[in-house]
Amino acid sequence: LFLVANSSLAFAQETICARVKIEIKQELTLERQGFDAEMKISNTLDSTSLSEVKIDVKVTDELGVAIPVSFDANDTNAKFFIRIASKENISDVSGTGVVSPKTTAIINWLLIPAPSAAGNNPLGKKFLVGATLQYKFGSETHVLDVSPGVITVKPLPVISREYFLTKHFLS
Repeated sequence: LFLVANSSLAFAQETICARVKIEIKQELTLERQGFDAEMKISNTLDSTSLSEVKIDVKVTDELGVAIPVSFDANDTNAKFFIRIASKENISDVSGTGVVSPKTTAIINWLLIPAPSAAGNNPLGKKFLVGATLQYKFGSETHVLDVSPGVITVKPLPVISREYFLTKHFLS
């Protein structure tokens, strides 16, 4: 009787299933390209302000064709999204800004290309970023086209991942 009880205990221990835990630790970082566009407006006059300052940032392709730019992140037609990152010595750049005498205003914009802006070329696509500056000096309105600088937009990385087990376990 003692042997029978002992052997059933051994049999019960052999039928315990293994516990398997799969844990996949993974970190992923995606970076999106952004460009800082900076404009400095120096008013070297002793007593006259530059008023009604308005700045329109413009983006074109290499041939000079205008590219849609938007302050609205939900604009599906835009190839670039733009926002003012900082302003120094000027309160506004949409037509009411003032640059005081003997002051330099500094404005920074952040330009973020839409995912499709670079196309499929792994080397990227070149764009020209310039601006139109309009201001009043006394009673005269002045308009200046700011020479563009060249930026290269690289395609966004495409990541694919698959998880698999080498054997299927049935319970």
